[in-house]
Amino acid sequence: MSRAFQLFGILALGTALSACNSSAPKAEADVIRPVLTQTVAETTSQAIGPFVGTIKPRHETAYGFLLAGRVLSREVGIGDSVKAGDLLATLEASVQEFDLASAQANAASAEAQFTNLSASEERIRELVAANTASQAQLDAATAARQSAEAQRDQAKAKLKQAEDQLGYTRITASADGIITAAPIDVGQVVGAGTTIVSVAQPEERDVVLDLPQELATGLKVGDVISVSENGASGSSVDAAVREIAPSASSTARLRRVLLTLPDSVGSDAFRIGATVTASIAQPLANPTIVLPSTAIKQDGEARSVWVVDATAGTVANRAVTAEMQGDVALVSAGLASGDVVAIAGANSLTEGQKVLVNKGTEE
Repeated sequence: MSRAFQLFGILALGTALSACNSSAPKAEADVIRPVLTQTVAETTSQAIGPFVGTIKPRHETAYGFLLAGRVLSREVGIGDSVKAGDLLATLEASVQEFDLASAQANAASAEAQFTNLSASEERIRELVAANTASQAQLDAATAARQSAEAQRDQAKAKLKQAEDQLGYTRITASADGIITAAPIDVGQVVGAGTTIVSVAQPEERDVVLDLPQELATGLKVGDVISVSENGASGSSVDAAVREIAPSASSTARLRRVLLTLPDSVGSDAFRIGATVTASIAQPLANPTIVLPSTAIKQDGEARSVWVVDATAGTVANRAVTAEMQGDVALVSAGLASGDVVAIAGANSLTEGQKVLVNKGTEE
């Protein structure tokens, strides 16, 4: 191969490489970056949260035996529905059954004794009237009858006590509800008053929230808070504040707040034990634009956002006055209602860059 031909090949290769290098910036400039946007609007309130809460019954009854003993049966388990009068659990009752049988026998004996002495008194009374018996005999018969009557009444009281004691070995539901706890198993020996099962009445339910001290202080009974159910349904309702704990917990410095669900909420939604999220609307002193903090680009003390030109499909940087509050930014100057702002990737965009718009949330 001649030297001239080799020189020609080197020059051709250099020209090709030069052409590739000159086209690289153009390819970079033509990159269209997808962005998430939000159409901004002024608001007079700010949503604080979300805070996680749970659904709990307003009325929940813990059932236990009034006697100590061994648990013979437990008829229900957690999640079971019960009706008023349904049997929940029983206690070993052999002692109580023996006491009842003894009391029944004593009551029958006392009743027979009273009947006999009552008849005897009546006969002597007739004899006194016929002047064939003395008044002293009648007085003695009356005293005997009164003593027998007292013994009969005492035996009846003991019989009633024995019946009650036997009844205490059975627990029945006092109202319709759902079993929420069953900590005791069959065979365990329990003391009087030990909780065997707990029954919740599902008709009235509360949302239980633990809120920061400073936020709970600003609430009052009757304030409305938006509550959303987690899961596939994701339904939301406005619940009213029913009760605010007077003081915060000593450990987490949180105050417990109870919310009442509206009557329109059916039994299939916001079930007992479900986890919910709540957002609290806090009023702002002046109309303000609320943006996610990810929309703000910070350069030292300066803050700006990327405003999207929907017609040209490009972004332009615009300085704003914003106050950062956790995950949100309160923009008080630099934007107007209707502006479309990129709310993600603020640090990766460049002036005039082409973007592909994906709508985010509408305020």
